[in-house]
Amino acid sequence: MSKSKIVLVVDVSSTALQAAVSVMTQYLSHRLYNYPENQIAVVLVGTNNTDVSHLTGKSDHFNNIVISKPLLAGDKSLFDFIQDLPEKYGSDNVRVDLIPALEVAARLFHQEKAKTHWMSENRIMLFTDENGVISSNISYVAKEMNVIKPQIIFKLIGPDLEDSQNLSGNLKEMYNLCAEVEQGETLSTEDALTITRLYKTKKVRQTPTFKGCLEIGGGTKFPVHIVTKIIPTSHQQSLKMCGSTGETVVRDRVYHLKDENQTQIDPDCMNKGYRYGKTYIPISKVDASLMSMESEKELALICTTKRSNIRREELCGKHAYSVIPPPSDSTGGTGLAAFATALRDLDMVAVCRYVKKNDTVPKLCCLFPNVKSYCATLMMIDLPFSNDIKKAKFPKLRSEPLPEQISAIDKLIDNMDLSTKPEFKPSEIGDPSIQRRYQCVAHRALHPVKPLPEMDAANFFNTPKFEGVEDVAKECNQVFNIKIVESKIKKRTAGEMFSTDNIDFKTEIKKVKKEDISFEDLLGAGAKIGTTTPVQDFQLACTKLGVQPACEMMSEVITKLVEHQGNNIADCLQSIRQICVKESLFELFNKSLKEWFKSEVVKKICKEGSLSLIHKGECSSCPVTEKMADRSNLFDVPVSSEKQSGLLKPTPDLVAEIYATAGKSFSRLAELTARLHKIQDPDNAAKASGSRWTHDELKLLKDALVRFSDDIDKISDQIKSRTV
Repeated sequence: MSKSKIVLVVDVSSTALQAAVSVMTQYLSHRLYNYPENQIAVVLVGTNNTDVSHLTGKSDHFNNIVISKPLLAGDKSLFDFIQDLPEKYGSDNVRVDLIPALEVAARLFHQEKAKTHWMSENRIMLFTDENGVISSNISYVAKEMNVIKPQIIFKLIGPDLEDSQNLSGNLKEMYNLCAEVEQGETLSTEDALTITRLYKTKKVRQTPTFKGCLEIGGGTKFPVHIVTKIIPTSHQQSLKMCGSTGETVVRDRVYHLKDENQTQIDPDCMNKGYRYGKTYIPISKVDASLMSMESEKELALICTTKRSNIRREELCGKHAYSVIPPPSDSTGGTGLAAFATALRDLDMVAVCRYVKKNDTVPKLCCLFPNVKSYCATLMMIDLPFSNDIKKAKFPKLRSEPLPEQISAIDKLIDNMDLSTKPEFKPSEIGDPSIQRRYQCVAHRALHPVKPLPEMDAANFFNTPKFEGVEDVAKECNQVFNIKIVESKIKKRTAGEMFSTDNIDFKTEIKKVKKEDISFEDLLGAGAKIGTTTPVQDFQLACTKLGVQPACEMMSEVITKLVEHQGNNIADCLQSIRQICVKESLFELFNKSLKEWFKSEVVKKICKEGSLSLIHKGECSSCPVTEKMADRSNLFDVPVSSEKQSGLLKPTPDLVAEIYATAGKSFSRLAELTARLHKIQDPDNAAKASGSRWTHDELKLLKDALVRFSDDIDKISDQIKSRTV
């Protein structure tokens, strides 16, 4: 139904022209909203003039017929034309035979066939009244319509032809015309208005979502197709943006960093981030591909169980599916029918593992038997996993319901039994929100200036009326003592809420005790630096913690970002460098940059952003010159002038630690040397033959002493001219 050709043949001499316009308006509203590619033509019959110039070939015998709209895609102008028909042709018309107009409509299909490759549906809709003139030569037109492919669906809308036995004259000829057309149908104006009252969503061709086999174990497989039986309609239909007067617009999406400069970033350089506390953990495309499930397409039986074991509240999922045999496989259909029949006879269901296609998430589903006189299939509905089930605790009943209360509810249920109202079918009720949206779009198309009409649910479906329900409802109110509880909170106006005239601050404002809030609490509030907004957190931490602790904390955050290749690295480097230059913390930054520079990400940032070491031109006390601060010398970070000149005096604790370490080391060395002396004695060597030192252990001791001696010589040469 996505591509259809529709010809509307309108008898402008009809007394029911206004009702016909209402039917056409509602019908075209549905068509243009759901199927904008449909081609629609309008043929007027009964006019005082004739215009069939759109036809090719001989057309001299057509009189009082006007092809107002050829077969083209419909738009708003078509609505305006239909609305103006009663005013334009209401009095200026003549009664003529309707058969030539149907011939014109059929010829439109014939000559347009060469222009369109394929159309899924052809329709002719004739709007007239019970006085419409139908000649006796109807066989020719019916034959013309029957030979057109796809076959024409003909609808005659206007007179009530339901009682075919008592028809005569023109009404009898109308009925015979619909009977001779293979897909002919008659509808009264009231029935047509009822049918077109509900906006119907776009029909989708039914295609299998799964083509495979149902594996029931032991190597037994039944070829099956899975088709969608029930699918919820989306309430939020995607709309294309346009200008205020309907102009086409183009949308261009860009991404930028959340920094002061709003730096634009290429979508290819972005990764998905999963929130982990206050930090975002980036997941690359390679990681995302490895995170996906590796599974094969299948529908495999896990077990069977009693139908009562599957509780109704455990049936989940947005869709309901039908498991049917392939149309061309009769053997597989027989096996599937036997399986479904056996489940029905045993009152059991099948639990299966369902994988729609390779490398997709497996689902747990339940197969219910659906056995009818003409077919036997299975209905498939998803089952929840343990993660999907949310446990809710309900309070216990304070008291059991009384017998009179149960009796009142029983009466209410009996009086509202839907089986007593066969004309009310829930499957024919339209979604009110969708109906409202369609109604508003159609109204705005017809009336660009008028305000939208108020919603009336009665226009969408008729609620069934049950007799005696009000009396039973009153009885329920009495036995349950139902009362409307008014809110104790007094509603106040905005002026009363923000007025300070009648407030006693001494009594209304609660005083906070001093011991409730400590200085440490105030100092530490908001002083943590996260990876989501590190620059803003760093600025706040400098204010609350001090510059040096904040820089050390920021250095740790940058290290984490560099390790995980996170975002905001460039902004973090610039912000910490500015603070370090301002506060003369060049040693902290230069030492950290040396470690960060090992990462390719930081190398690229330094190259593109001209980021370098802090040098003497920026901080006078820094020993690094501008030449030394070049990016190629990042690994050669010199020590400060104070360390070079020895101005940093050793602390007493450090000297004491050196003495303690030296004493412990020399004591252990003396013990090892004494043991070596004992091993050289023949008597002691014979006693300790079972625990002699190995050659490798002696070599380890020798190597340690050699390294110790070399290190002492180096240090001695360096500090022999200095004093402590």
